[in-house]
Amino acid sequence: EALPPFRECTSRAPDMSLGHVWLAANLAQLGQLDEARAEAAEVLRLDPKYTIDGTQRRLDLFKRPEDADHLFDGLRKAGLLGK
Repeated sequence: EALPPFRECTSRAPDMSLGHVWLAANLAQLGQLDEARAEAAEVLRLDPKYTIDGTQRRLDLFKRPEDADHLFDGLRKAGLLGK
């Protein structure tokens, strides 16, 4: 259900790397790895110093830790690294 809003977000704000981060993780968790990796590449184009750790620090306020784990697993599948 999240895929259409994430696609719309990146379409409306293509230079906002966080939208591409969420889209990459979502696509990866759906098994659409080629498209997820393309989004991950866009994240790195927009923010060459991007790391999952940086996102993790900003999102440590997830109410359920398993939600954060799911997001970060998707980011790793998409090709974004931890450090």
